[in-house]
Amino acid sequence: MSVNPLKVLADVSAAMSSFFGAKAMAGVRGGGDGRRGTQVARWCSPASPFVKINVDASWSKASKMGFVGLIARDMERKFVAAARYAISAPSAAAAEAYALLHGCQLGEELGVRYVILESDSLEAINCLSSSLSRGSWEAFLVLARVKQLGGKFLVCRWSWVPRSANGVAHKIASGGFTEMSDVVWVVRPPSSLVFVLNNDGLPCPH
Repeated sequence: MSVNPLKVLADVSAAMSSFFGAKAMAGVRGGGDGRRGTQVARWCSPASPFVKINVDASWSKASKMGFVGLIARDMERKFVAAARYAISAPSAAAAEAYALLHGCQLGEELGVRYVILESDSLEAINCLSSSLSRGSWEAFLVLARVKQLGGKFLVCRWSWVPRSANGVAHKIASGGFTEMSDVVWVVRPPSSLVFVLNNDGLPCPH
């Protein structure tokens, strides 16, 4: 039986994401009390030939409005693209689903073939990895569209990370981020992201 090296890499990458996600989740459940032994999860680069797209969303219950933030980086930890979009959503769960939808669309626009979509929404990632029926009904149709778009990539993986490993996407999605919405930055990020990217230990153009 022939072995597809790219499929093996994809499976290894997925296993690593699951391992670190479970490890981080165990730390979250254990409760960080500020002791010296407590470790903060950090963003990690994908295995070749994957591009990792981290996504996050902010949402206001009062206005039902918010923003999604996206950041794409490659196996060399290099910045590929970032984007910020204004959204209208009925719930926080739906807002997180819209973030993943825009992440898939960004990957498609960039011509990515091997992609990892990473979010700190455990509910959304669990739904995409197993059954959409496990999540919020308000996010169901959006997540169904996300799963459909994911099938257009040669290989697509869903990955959960804690907030501490999703800092750049969180920054872009935050209401306090001063850059324009409905904007995509390719190759060179906006200056307001340079500090956050450097905090992740990433090579970043100045």
